[in-house]
Amino acid sequence: MHAANPTERNRWRWPVALLIITFFALALRWYYVSTAVVYAPLRGDARQYFSYAWNLVHHGTFSKSPPGAVSVLPDNYRDPGYPLFLAVWMKALGVGNAWYATVLLCQALLGALTVTVAVQLGKHWLSTRWAIGAGLLMAAWPHSIAIDGYLLTETLFGFLCTVGLLLWGNACQHKSHWLAVAAGLTFGAAALTNAILLPFGILLAAFLAWRMPTLRKICLTLTIASLLLPASWSFRNTHIQNSAPGSSSRDRAVQNLVQGSWPSYHSAWRQSILGDTAAKAGARTTLNAINKEYETLRTAPTQGVKEIAQRLGTHPLRYAAWYLLQKPYDLWNWDIQIGQGDIYPYPTVNSPFRTNVIWLALEIICRTLNPLLMLLALTCVLYTMFKQRLPSMPCKQPNHAALVAVACLLAFATLVYTALQSEPRYSIPFRSLEILLAITTAAKIIAWRRQRET
Repeated sequence: MHAANPTERNRWRWPVALLIITFFALALRWYYVSTAVVYAPLRGDARQYFSYAWNLVHHGTFSKSPPGAVSVLPDNYRDPGYPLFLAVWMKALGVGNAWYATVLLCQALLGALTVTVAVQLGKHWLSTRWAIGAGLLMAAWPHSIAIDGYLLTETLFGFLCTVGLLLWGNACQHKSHWLAVAAGLTFGAAALTNAILLPFGILLAAFLAWRMPTLRKICLTLTIASLLLPASWSFRNTHIQNSAPGSSSRDRAVQNLVQGSWPSYHSAWRQSILGDTAAKAGARTTLNAINKEYETLRTAPTQGVKEIAQRLGTHPLRYAAWYLLQKPYDLWNWDIQIGQGDIYPYPTVNSPFRTNVIWLALEIICRTLNPLLMLLALTCVLYTMFKQRLPSMPCKQPNHAALVAVACLLAFATLVYTALQSEPRYSIPFRSLEILLAITTAAKIIAWRRQRET
């Protein structure tokens, strides 16, 4: 009986490892969404997404009017991607426990596939061992597991972003315009799930065309393809008439801009719900001032800008530190602010991270690692984007375009959320990418130390 050929074993090592990581990620997420119970899951943003899905199914109208409303007016306050995802299952299963369970299990599958896609993306520049290590950490990251249990956009958005990056990396590697079209359409679908991504395809193409001139034709294809779906949605929005005040995507962006300019917003929001009588009164005063500033900026933009500039000018150093340091840190920090806290956007009971000692230990380990991951990922982003010649990677034929694209997306998301509202929940779609870049820095540091020792 002949021993297995080493080349044959190596050929199967990567697919088997990828399959194991995928099933590991799926098992954790499936168990979590089957065990944890969200108290009143249709609240806040989730309530609006449900209303949009309901109106799509029952009225064929994209509207946040509550189910059963006499008048259902079309609007574009929210983005259509996630409500459409909910509406597909609602059309097939109706509204009830079967629909809710199916959505959560489908999100668990999407979350696991996000890990799979991210690991394949990392393989463009990482060695097999480092990519597997990154995949195991992605699979077990508590934020990425817990978010699948809520009717929120983060799971679908993260999946689309990661798939778009993988398609783009493959397009650059093979000089394929068809893959560039697929990447652009995927980025467009992601932008229709979360509008912050709208200009990303254009900016990424422009940056890479300048950085890597051989990719200019592929970059042009990406630019055009990434605009197709958002342009179609924008055309629809131009035909909306008589929408209620505060029902447009512009109004939501203005609201986030104002809320994000107040360092006390998160604490005031939490005190308004969890504080004692005196704390709630003080919180209401702050929230009323924020809302007044928002209404002024929405109805009289020039006057609103003057009021915000005047407030920022009273404590320039404080606000400079807020925007340059605190808000980026808050985005990648651990505890969700607008919600229950920790890794939970909404009140949740029977979470394995609270009832199972192994899961609890996992969360403690990941929480301890979080600042280090943040620092390592930041190092990789800065080095990748500003270093003209990229260093050698722990991979025989690294695809630097894929690495640059990941770094650009993390930098872009950080800048946008720093300008608007910064909150750890918003970084969850990018956690797998953060881990990839952190592992990349760790791999380079270890390789550099080994070279010095030899």
